[in-house]
Amino acid sequence: MLSVGIPVHNKNITQLLSELSRQSVPFGALVEVLVFNDGSSSPVHDGLHLFPEVRVIYSQENVGRSAARNRLAKEAKGPFVLFLDSGSEIINPQFLKDWLTLLKEPKGLVYFGGSKYAQGPPDAAYQLRWRVGHARESKSLEYRTKNPTSFKTNNSVIHQQVLNALKFEERLIAYGHEDTLFGFELSQLGIEIHHVDNPVKNQIKDSNEAFLNKTKNAVENLLLARNLSSSPECFKHQVKLLKCYERIKAFHVQFLLTLLEKSLIRRLEKQLKQGNAFLLLQKFDLYKLLLLHKASRQNTKVG
Repeated sequence: MLSVGIPVHNKNITQLLSELSRQSVPFGALVEVLVFNDGSSSPVHDGLHLFPEVRVIYSQENVGRSAARNRLAKEAKGPFVLFLDSGSEIINPQFLKDWLTLLKEPKGLVYFGGSKYAQGPPDAAYQLRWRVGHARESKSLEYRTKNPTSFKTNNSVIHQQVLNALKFEERLIAYGHEDTLFGFELSQLGIEIHHVDNPVKNQIKDSNEAFLNKTKNAVENLLLARNLSSSPECFKHQVKLLKCYERIKAFHVQFLLTLLEKSLIRRLEKQLKQGNAFLLLQKFDLYKLLLLHKASRQNTKVG
């Protein structure tokens, strides 16, 4: 049996539920679909009468994706849980069948099916998230197998044996890097991530400004994730952004980031909001590095 778990907050997932329902019909009790409504203030579907087989779990408060996933894992009846984000679109007409076929004779405990972004760019005001995602996340099976990247929970299948031993960190409530921390802890436990070719399409359409705000939250969450990890020293050498920052510190030139911080952050924000700036990905990486330096200095002052 495969349990599909979807955390959702203020997003209508009727289309996603419709496709899951359509594909699950031939498999009957072999598939269950669970939705965790994470304190939404707006409807997340067009009516449960359309999906009588879907089980919805309600939370009065917005507890965050980590707590939502832990609750979905607890409620799941199947030995494997397929986690899908609410912004996912199923593009494989045999998506569930392919997962079930693979899991008949599982070769491991954790699998990642991949994700894609639309081929064509959206309007300029929405291009930043698309360009970053298209360049950094839309990877083929061959690439992901040869170049392991940070763990992504969206479209991952995890055995209950793992979910019972390792929980998503619920103190990471804000946006970002709960996946990074979970993936790190998997590596610490020696649990291999098996890559398969069964991607979903990422339908998230953040404006450039909204994505930059999420990026600020994610950088702060990254520092918290490091501190909450089982080995902060190992964590900072496995995460690309932290690893880059540690190299700068090793050469004792982080003062240059301090000099650039005030003058560059706002300038970069202005350029990144355009969505199609020259050297956009490089500027985005520099922007994150400056945010990390700023947050690290503030944390040091507070400490």
